[in-house]
Amino acid sequence: MTRTTKLIVLTLIGLICALLYAGAQAKGSKGNSTSPESEQIDTALSDINCSGLKPRVAVYGFYATGKMAAFEGYNVGDGLAAQLATSLTRTDCFIVLDRSGLSDILREQELGLAGVVNRDSAPGAGRLVGAEVIIKGTITEFDPNERGGGMTLGMALPKTPLGVRIGRNGSQAHVGLDVSVIDATTGQVKFSHRVTADAKTGGWTIGLDFKKASIGGDTFAKSPLGIASRNALGQAVLLIAEDLRRTTRRRFQIASSDAGEVYLNADRASGVRAGDLYKVSTVVRTLIDPSTGLLLDTIERQVGEVRIVEVTEKYARAELIDGARVKRGDFVHL
Repeated sequence: MTRTTKLIVLTLIGLICALLYAGAQAKGSKGNSTSPESEQIDTALSDINCSGLKPRVAVYGFYATGKMAAFEGYNVGDGLAAQLATSLTRTDCFIVLDRSGLSDILREQELGLAGVVNRDSAPGAGRLVGAEVIIKGTITEFDPNERGGGMTLGMALPKTPLGVRIGRNGSQAHVGLDVSVIDATTGQVKFSHRVTADAKTGGWTIGLDFKKASIGGDTFAKSPLGIASRNALGQAVLLIAEDLRRTTRRRFQIASSDAGEVYLNADRASGVRAGDLYKVSTVVRTLIDPSTGLLLDTIERQVGEVRIVEVTEKYARAELIDGARVKRGDFVHL
């Protein structure tokens, strides 16, 4: 075979491999970017019905050690915390406070306090929103290749120096998390859940051989590790949302009161409507356990009623009934 013929053959091999590789990649990525479990969890998250005051939730990084602390140079704990914050935000049931980026916020505020940036545009210090509950997690199981395998078959084309190889590879990842919801005031663990998830994927290996040379491509769909992590976090969000829905009283608070008119921290998403009647209560006593320091209960007294006049994207305006005397912080409930 002449040199020119060899170059033509190699060029044809390269073009054929490129076409085979692109076709296999498109086919592999079409069906493996998600899983049936992912679709079920996404549907359940989108169907969550939240009403009432949104709890303020602070998300901290997940604790991990050893091989679970880093994967291919990636900080797994912070990555999972970021995914959890995203999933919580998507439900529109929480006010999410991402504490993993708190150092950057404080650094920006320090620039304003030091006079490095313009004071008129600098972020004000002491205005960070406080959390009612803290969500922390521990990565207890983290295996990007819990199971894997593959097979490759090849054959030589008759009367030519060419050979063809085709194979199939696959792997399965496993993630296990322990997630806790902690009362930010007392430090008491309110809820704790363990969630696990598996995900698998695969791809085709296609190649052509020419004498001692070999050209081919190995295509894999999206890593199952990311799918398993998202599925586990999705389960955790569903459990947390249900826990807080069962234990959180549907009530709001008075943000401001003036001349018979009050403003509530209730928006349109809270379900409050113009014309609704609500009772107003004020806290007159708190009961603290002397042995543990935990809050046992709060004693409240009804002080009046309000009628909703207007509801906006951020607050609701109401009028006082029968000249009731209320103050900022009083509770408004059915």
